[in-house]
Amino acid sequence: MVGVAVGALLAATDGALAVAGGGAPSGRGPVTVTRQDFHGWEALVLRNGAAEVVVVPEIGRVMRFVLRTGPAPASPSGGPFWNHPALAPAMAADAQGWSNFGGDKAWPAPQTDWEKLTGTGWPPPRGFDAQPFTATIEGAKVRLTSPVDPAYGLIIERVLSLDPVQPLLTIVTTYRKRVGSPVRVGVWTITQLASPQRLFVRLPPRSIFAQGHESLLPTLPKDLKVEGALLSMAADPAQKTMIASDGTALLWIGAGPSLRIETDGPAIDEPPGAWPNHGAHSQIYTSPAEGQRYVELELLGPLATLRPGQATSMTSRYLLLPRVEADPEREARRIFGTANAQRRRWRAHAESPPRPTAP
Repeated sequence: MVGVAVGALLAATDGALAVAGGGAPSGRGPVTVTRQDFHGWEALVLRNGAAEVVVVPEIGRVMRFVLRTGPAPASPSGGPFWNHPALAPAMAADAQGWSNFGGDKAWPAPQTDWEKLTGTGWPPPRGFDAQPFTATIEGAKVRLTSPVDPAYGLIIERVLSLDPVQPLLTIVTTYRKRVGSPVRVGVWTITQLASPQRLFVRLPPRSIFAQGHESLLPTLPKDLKVEGALLSMAADPAQKTMIASDGTALLWIGAGPSLRIETDGPAIDEPPGAWPNHGAHSQIYTSPAEGQRYVELELLGPLATLRPGQATSMTSRYLLLPRVEADPEREARRIFGTANAQRRRWRAHAESPPRPTAP
């Protein structure tokens, strides 16, 4: 859900905790939160019987989301998520002072306002992507909280929860205005993923874009196609590409499990100006850089004018799905047509009483 609200931080607890759910690698297991090392940082790891999520508060990112059983990983992170090959606390920043760690993060939209608010169009504002976040464990959830960003006068909160049964990660990202003049901003989540076989967007019945998308860079994506409500594209090995669309469900298909990322669409018909980039609800970026070939699946919330005490939020859902069809397009149509039904079946399975065992 997205919107503007006023709220306070919840009280936090710490430790390795669990919620009820069942018992085996099939997915019927509790959700636990534990601590472990990840490339030299302390990480928090959420696990159920089906999947594992690695969160690194020191860099404010989700760095790993992987099935606990299955085929070989798509990337060194152990799943679809892309991590920089030199990932470590001592990893050098680039020439502009930005450290491209990889994983999943949140920035303020629209990017075109960065220079006006911070004095520079790049790198991202400090509070969003350059400072450690505070992490608290609340039951089986993890809450990340940033310092106050000096340009926007707000904090970033990200509350992560893993479904008790299925490989479904939910992240609620909230921007809370603390100090300063009113600011118009929207939540923008960026998930960096390994180079795929193909990428897909499920378009709405009536797209506001003439072709279902708008290119944000001079070069169009490789093999871009729109067939009905399904937009698909490949990652260009030589050129950077980026498109915007008003679809709210994105799909990464690689050699291993597929990853579906989605958010809720607008509750009512809203004018394009209520969203960044002429009405974009999502964006796809592809990077061909040597040694850093990756793609980004990005979700955008509506723009809101925030005053101190106000907040805007967006909920994102990340679902891992075992590969069934060899053809990526057939797989995409299968997933977009059956993912909701599959979630309902998993939920019913989780809530059913356990079968009695033989004496």
